Amino acid sequence: MKTRLGPNSVFAQLFVSVFLAIIAFAIAMVLLAQLVHNNSDGMRSRAVAEQIMTQVNPLITEAETLSKQNELLRARFILAVVKRSFDIFDESLNAKIGLYAPNGELILQTEDSALPPKIIDDRSWLDAVIPGVFSPAHHHVTLTNAAGYRLWYESRTPPPERPFSALLNLFTGTLLLVLIMSAVLWWIAHNITWRINQMSQQMVKLGDGDFSVRVSEQGNDEIAALAYGFNQSAQKIEQLINANNLLLAHASHEFRTPITRIRLQIEMMDMLAGKLGDDDKAKFDKRAAAINRDLTGLNDLVESILLVSRLDAGHALESAEQVDLYDLVRAECQHYSEVTLFAESVMMTAQPKLLTHLVRNLLNNAMIHGIPPIEVYVYEAMDTASIGSIPASLMDAPLTINDGTPKKSKKPLLSFSRQKDDTPKEPAFAVLAVIDQGSGIPEDKREDIFSPFVRLKQEKKGSGLGLSLVSQIVEAHAGQIRTDTYQGKTRFLVALPLKAKTSQKDG
Repeated sequence: MKTRLGPNSVFAQLFVSVFLAIIAFAIAMVLLAQLVHNNSDGMRSRAVAEQIMTQVNPLITEAETLSKQNELLRARFILAVVKRSFDIFDESLNAKIGLYAPNGELILQTEDSALPPKIIDDRSWLDAVIPGVFSPAHHHVTLTNAAGYRLWYESRTPPPERPFSALLNLFTGTLLLVLIMSAVLWWIAHNITWRINQMSQQMVKLGDGDFSVRVSEQGNDEIAALAYGFNQSAQKIEQLINANNLLLAHASHEFRTPITRIRLQIEMMDMLAGKLGDDDKAKFDKRAAAINRDLTGLNDLVESILLVSRLDAGHALESAEQVDLYDLVRAECQHYSEVTLFAESVMMTAQPKLLTHLVRNLLNNAMIHGIPPIEVYVYEAMDTASIGSIPASLMDAPLTINDGTPKKSKKPLLSFSRQKDDTPKEPAFAVLAVIDQGSGIPEDKREDIFSPFVRLKQEKKGSGLGLSLVSQIVEAHAGQIRTDTYQGKTRFLVALPLKAKTSQKDG
């Protein structure tokens, strides 16, 4: 199983979340550097503007007082003094300086300043919080005194542009920081999640039936505690499964002893029955035959339980070999008088004893729960889409079995012909189809009949393990089984891979 590194994996979520945090940190560093660069000139201009405001503020206050007293001439004189002070500062500082009334209108300015006639605050709220980062920096400074008058200060010399090398160095440093942090982050995320991935793989194996899997308990963190709990659970499950299989196998073996003893007792009773009269002898034989039938059914049930336990334990496919499915099916069909076989030679890798149980149980199911006569087909299929298509040419070569002796067909069984193709494909599946004259299994019951001890008609004989055992044998061979209605009749269809491809778990 490959490690899952999809977008929903823990590794991906951890890496992406922390990587985004690193990107946000890098962006914050760039914005901080830009803020410091843009605000350095603004802070210098503000310091100069504050000194100018400190010196002219008394004159502005006096001019305001004289204006309220209607002494306009003296007020204008004081404003002229303020204008002269601005010119002196302009000559020494090479700056544009202006004074605005509380209503925002321009009162006076230095020569060749071309200041706006009215102050309009066009900065965004974001630029007001972080000036010069998300919008172009303003190169002027405005200060307001207690009376509402505003001082405009703007240097005539533009601030020096940031050299391209400085921007390049900033970008390179940021990129290098992101790469280094990404590498460190990858190592941290991988170190945390690789154990989770390993545990996930082992859990999949445990779900597939391999109860011997264990995970590493290295470490002292929560993942190590989770690994310890997983190992404990897997060990308990393995012990319970093994104990259950061992108990079932032993119980099945122990059943055989009393069955054998009962058979011997019946034979001895039959020997003693020779002294009875004809009527009593007939009644005795009838009872003995009934007991023998029940014993045969009980013996078959024990054999089925034993085989089920072996399948559950994973030991049933140890002796897989090359098998001709045609020969195996023909040998079983010889025991039934109402079976017609349509077959071709099909070589496959399988366990012969299991296939024998499979064919026998399907035929018994058709005889007990279906309606004879029965048709059995054995053929090859190229792919899953052609499994249910019985070759028309195969139906022309029946092998009818009614007295235990196979009859020769009109044409050889191995002369089955297929449509020729320029690029012939090798068959992939061996198909066994058993068809009786019933009207089919109801669709809502087609899955249930493969469960243990399920019989659709309780008055019918049988243990209810036959089809369940067939399903397990098919699963052990990595095949598939289904039932449907074929031409108005009941059909059981089994498809098994021709090549060795079993679902047996390792270990």
